[in-house]
Amino acid sequence: MKHFYCWLLAILCLSSWAHADSVEFGPPKGPVILTVSGDIGVTNQDDGTMVFDLDMLRSLPNLTLSTDNPWKEGKHSYQGFSAIDLLDAIDASGDMLRITALNYYITEVPISDFNQFGTIIAHSIDGRTMSVRTKGPLMVVYDFDDHPQLRSETYYGRSIWQIQSIEVFNSED
Repeated sequence: MKHFYCWLLAILCLSSWAHADSVEFGPPKGPVILTVSGDIGVTNQDDGTMVFDLDMLRSLPNLTLSTDNPWKEGKHSYQGFSAIDLLDAIDASGDMLRITALNYYITEVPISDFNQFGTIIAHSIDGRTMSVRTKGPLMVVYDFDDHPQLRSETYYGRSIWQIQSIEVFNSED
């Protein structure tokens, strides 16, 4: 019987450890800055979308990317999260993101860009939260320094700023 309890305790510990890095979201407490829709399994709105305030997004694993880009002179440090972590947290399935900016500019970004190039969705630059004036509240940032092949119109077009919404979809549909 003693061995049974040891095994049970071990299983419970491993189970909780496996889920220790998962993020659970309630409703936003601050202003909504991002709406995610499409092929998602976790929602917090009656219309089947997931809305986020800045604190909710900051609860995702934090990533920092230092690079320069054509829109801001010099090298800057961007802080944010990977779309992979965001999509995992809301049980999303799909291989593409249709991202819309506040001015209704729309671009499509393959989810593979976040793994392949270390791309992030930034909410801060040089330690300061990005405002609409500084291309915030959210911006897709590619590592143009470590991946010079990204310096092309394709990736410049995917480097969307002032993000307001993301739709997750499968390119095969």
